[in-house]
Amino acid sequence: MARTTPLRWRDIAHDLRRRIESGDLTPEDGASGRRPLPPEKELEAHYRASRNTVRDALSWLRQQGYVVSEQGKGTFVVPRPNIVHITLRAVELGLAPGPKSEEWYNRDAAIPANRNVSVSPVKVEVQEGTKVIARYLQTNPGSEFISRHQEIFLDDKPWALQTSFYPLDFATGGASRLLYPRDIPEGAVAYLGEALGYHEVGFHDEIKARIPDENEKRFFSLGESAAGVVFETVRTAYSPDGKAFRLTVTVWPADRVRLHYNDGQVPDDVLRTPGLAASRDIPPESPPAEDAGSG
Repeated sequence: MARTTPLRWRDIAHDLRRRIESGDLTPEDGASGRRPLPPEKELEAHYRASRNTVRDALSWLRQQGYVVSEQGKGTFVVPRPNIVHITLRAVELGLAPGPKSEEWYNRDAAIPANRNVSVSPVKVEVQEGTKVIARYLQTNPGSEFISRHQEIFLDDKPWALQTSFYPLDFATGGASRLLYPRDIPEGAVAYLGEALGYHEVGFHDEIKARIPDENEKRFFSLGESAAGVVFETVRTAYSPDGKAFRLTVTVWPADRVRLHYNDGQVPDDVLRTPGLAASRDIPPESPPAEDAGSG
């Protein structure tokens, strides 16, 4: 790469990020999962830049989760899963009727084209609800709930964890199928409408980012880095009388999922391919504070 003038740290960071995202510096599948960047001396010569300028660029890449540095070993490219862009829809949200149907999740989110969704068997438990669950479902602390849990896979890779909660008296009052560890083909919300007369007229979503628990780390193969966080979407469904009758908690790994909402008139290409033009730009201001130098 012939240069007539030295590059600034942000130019070097942008070029290294481009090479990582294009696959030029991406770890190969089946390898150790780590690929070292060239030594700092080589980067200085390649970019005709000072030592501090190269270090500022590497500092920004570390902050963004593209690389990790180890004392005495060098700087390594962090394996980055392919990003899946999910458009959450303002429609009925129900658990999967089973792996034989690929349509169920379209009630919750727009699945990317040519992707295969599968789910684990339903795990059903009766448990005393936490104060948080009781608050969402407008019941007293200590009330008992039915939880229905499934692991969700996209192309056979962990994609989401979803658990829905219902008051136990739904089962004793006529919706006994909630207690069976089997899928509900018509969807749980439709079933509750038939069995108990509950019809969803609205819902409230809450989305937060948090540190994963040990089970989530295992399922999503997350490490201890700052990038290893999860999104948690909490959807509360309401009946015409304003009563909360269903709580669904979905956990997504933040390193490979982007969540989208649409409202109003949105261009068709954005609706079809959300996040296609999204990118993280390097801020034009000062270099990273961790390693500030000249350049």
